[in-house]
Amino acid sequence: MGGVNNREQKAENRRQKTEGRNSFSVVHFLSIFCLLFSVFWFLHSCATGFDQKGKFHVVRKGETLQWIARSYRVSSQDLAEENGITDPKKINAGQKLYLPERRHKRRFKKLPFDEVIAKSLAEDRRSAKREPRANGKKVSTYHGTFQWPVQGRIMSGFGIRNGRRHDGIDISADSGTPIHAAGIGKVVFSGEMRGYGKLILIKHEGSFFTAYAHNSSNLKKEGESVKKGDVIAKVGMTGRATGPHLHFEVREGHKARNPLFFLPVVR
Repeated sequence: MGGVNNREQKAENRRQKTEGRNSFSVVHFLSIFCLLFSVFWFLHSCATGFDQKGKFHVVRKGETLQWIARSYRVSSQDLAEENGITDPKKINAGQKLYLPERRHKRRFKKLPFDEVIAKSLAEDRRSAKREPRANGKKVSTYHGTFQWPVQGRIMSGFGIRNGRRHDGIDISADSGTPIHAAGIGKVVFSGEMRGYGKLILIKHEGSFFTAYAHNSSNLKKEGESVKKGDVIAKVGMTGRATGPHLHFEVREGHKARNPLFFLPVVR
């Protein structure tokens, strides 16, 4: 009887030791994980800030555009377009990179012509030819896909402006300057819209659209086909504009894309 009790006691002691080691291992692992997470969060938060333009990351030595994009769970392409970076190798320590909205959020502000775009996409959804898309790991440019609609200085770029999204570029030009179609397509809207003033919206291949706003006059009507370079409107300052210029947008479906990634590079 005593031998049985001894064996049971030894078995119980071994079980308690095993549980103790397992418990220590779990606690040890959790402690290390929490420490590493705290360090990562501290370093990450130190590089993140806010200003009048929005949320930004300050590039640190050794960081790459891809690493930063992955850290904030956004695509490299969106991060590059938001900041006008066509060459991801050309980022420097201390540089501010403004962060695009995460994918689970609405990635475009609601515009008056959203319904026009949705209707146009629905009409040719089956036959639409898709343009090559970035894979999220590298940055792609499509220079020359569209031509410059007017020649002039860029007054305001793509991205955040005065704390609000600016979904296109503003090109300075004299009132009455001819505006040219950036590519072959079909006019799906020609009229006036709140904020944009007189606006022309052209549908292109691959679910792409180009928008031309603040025009003094529209010279093409809805339903008309246009060729690249056709004069479609004249520069003005209708709508919410403080001076004559062209507000130009490139959209893939509803999503705003940086026009400078699609236009020829100006040397």
